[in-house]
Amino acid sequence: MASVIERKISGKAYFYFEENVKIGKKRWKKVSIYLGKSKPSKEKLRSKTKELEERSENAVADYYKKRLNKFRYSLLSRKELAEVERVKDNFLERFQKLSKNKRKEFEKRQIIDFVYTTLRTEGVDVNFSDVETAFTIIRNKRKEYTFDSKVMVSSSMITGFDYLPKIEVNQKDILRLHGIVMSFFEEKSPGQLRGDQRIIARFNPKTLRSEEIKYRPPSPKKVREEFEKFFNWFEKNRFLHPLELAALTHLKIYLIHPFKDGNKRMCRLLFNKILIDAGYPAINPSKDTKEYFQALIKSVETGKEKPFVKFCGQAFVRQLKHRRFK
Repeated sequence: MASVIERKISGKAYFYFEENVKIGKKRWKKVSIYLGKSKPSKEKLRSKTKELEERSENAVADYYKKRLNKFRYSLLSRKELAEVERVKDNFLERFQKLSKNKRKEFEKRQIIDFVYTTLRTEGVDVNFSDVETAFTIIRNKRKEYTFDSKVMVSSSMITGFDYLPKIEVNQKDILRLHGIVMSFFEEKSPGQLRGDQRIIARFNPKTLRSEEIKYRPPSPKKVREEFEKFFNWFEKNRFLHPLELAALTHLKIYLIHPFKDGNKRMCRLLFNKILIDAGYPAINPSKDTKEYFQALIKSVETGKEKPFVKFCGQAFVRQLKHRRFK
């Protein structure tokens, strides 16, 4: 937290606006602005706050410059990605200090929250308790059966999340993943590309109706071709910064809408797979549901990738920066 510091040199007072910024594991940087020889007013401090923030951001960016040089990026600035790196490092440092049981408990909450939010925002009527029950059954490896449809749907998503480290980003494995998460919905052709036309709709508060947006996914005849193009793109862009790569993968799969149903589920799972594979913490991208859809639809309708990628960067920082471990 920034504070005013008075220093006396040769008996004279000098005032500074200073902040200690954590920029890495056990690494701090003092950022300072000289304010003058008299104690600053509140108005002057307010005017200097932005300057101090910029200097702090520059200090973080300078520290992570070497690491960021390993990646390609264009949609997020060096400062924005440096903040992503700083938050990642600080989060993992705190996480590793937890006991084994507390780490397991945190990961449990993380998966349950992700699955619950993902299913609810795709219109699947599950309760939080349904997802908790499904998680307990899977983790305890109980040899029991359930006929509760909500628990079964939740179990499929949890199994899909658990399956992420075992797959590659290729057509065969992605179809297999879709087959797992959509296993309860036989009528939705799990594990297969769609053979019908899909539309993307959103609720219009003025008409109180769901209406098609200004973009329509490719026709059934072009789905396979567009899907193959995605994997070609992915191979060529593996050296993008993981946050940009994850966000763009989500966006491009969403644009294709390759499946009859479960497209958003697949987008969010693949988003986290890319982060996890690169050593970054998983997040719940649709936690802030309204902002998530606003950014996603804006990128889809305008053809500009930056709004959604920027949202994902902000969501990563927002969800992990001050994350508490209960």
